[in-house]
Amino acid sequence: MAMQATVAIADHHASPTYAGLSSSSFGSASQLRLSSASSSCIASSSSLFQGDALYSSSRGGALLLISGSKRRTQLGAYRPAAFFPSVRASSSASTPKKVLIINTNSGGHAVIGFWLVKELQSRGHEVTILTVGDESSDKMKKTPFSRFSELREAGAKTVWGDPSNVGAAVGSASFDVVLDNNGKDLDAVKPVIDWAKGNGAQQFLFASSAGIYKTSDEPPHVEGDAVKADAGHVGVEQYIASLSFSSWASFRPQYMVGSGNNKDCEEWFFDRIVRDRPVPIPYPGVQVTNISHVKDLSSMITLAIENPAAANGTTFNAVSDRGVTFNGLVKFCAAAAGKEPKIVYYDPKAAGVDAKKAFPFRNMHFYAEPRAAKEKLGWKSCTNLPEDLKERFEEYTAIGRDKKDIKFELDDKILASLETA
Repeated sequence: MAMQATVAIADHHASPTYAGLSSSSFGSASQLRLSSASSSCIASSSSLFQGDALYSSSRGGALLLISGSKRRTQLGAYRPAAFFPSVRASSSASTPKKVLIINTNSGGHAVIGFWLVKELQSRGHEVTILTVGDESSDKMKKTPFSRFSELREAGAKTVWGDPSNVGAAVGSASFDVVLDNNGKDLDAVKPVIDWAKGNGAQQFLFASSAGIYKTSDEPPHVEGDAVKADAGHVGVEQYIASLSFSSWASFRPQYMVGSGNNKDCEEWFFDRIVRDRPVPIPYPGVQVTNISHVKDLSSMITLAIENPAAANGTTFNAVSDRGVTFNGLVKFCAAAAGKEPKIVYYDPKAAGVDAKKAFPFRNMHFYAEPRAAKEKLGWKSCTNLPEDLKERFEEYTAIGRDKKDIKFELDDKILASLETA
């Protein structure tokens, strides 16, 4: 029987530890996950069979050898022991979980479910994703839903239905873990929570929002900071905590980027940059926000699923570990497009525009720190925003959005106000 395992190696993402690794050198079958001791980043894949073992070098370093099935394969070049302060095999992937994801059919959260299914399937878990609504609806023609065939090809099950009646969509199936990535208040999520509890789920997870934090004079937001008592997500978190699940956790994301995202984020900037238009941003442009690749979010949730005791009773800021200024975001997007940035600053009130409609982000410092994920799950961000934006720009041009006729009425109003000021 094939078995999956995790090998953790500290700081691989920033080191040449894996020089020479290639999937072609490892054969076929199950996967070997190579990751940082504090991360679930995937460096390469290989085959492991039950009974295989990992060996360290007797020379004070480590070669990471796999033996078994009459073979002994060296994974990567030899490195001094300092590169391997912690090498361990995790048994989490040898006990796959049955996971149900209730996925929204719109908004930025939709792509979380898509990427999470990919991550969980690749790690040997059995995943069903229940998307709100009907498979034949026009919404399903958009990404990430139009790419659900990728999930089915990976072995996942895709179903559609009403989250207030989960049983009608999944039948008699039972699940170890249920994640609600749809509801924003208790009315929407309570039926899912109650169904999960009655169906014997051991762990319940909720995709909440970092938007529930109260404005702070001491950024960034960390877990435990004051939240808005009337926010719908807060009521959901409180209700989950009141029940006796073996494990529960809540994840609070902010803004996201990533392939399959159908909510404008970086696209807003690309739209102006590729057309050589000025990018109007609220003065002074040094406001800090947090934009995370959805891969970081999915890796964090996966760690919570594979380490339920460590995750239990915790709210996690599901964000990357670096902020970015409005100025920086314009510059990164321009660099991805191979253009020089043209930034203009304005005061929304003086320009007579609603800042919420004229700009895609909150006009303030608004960013969180993933402190709990690092401390409790050993999570580490694996992404790089400037590089991620290059990938997103390739997709932007591939779908022809750079050629579409886009109206910029609010931009023109802002620019006109600056000329008359």
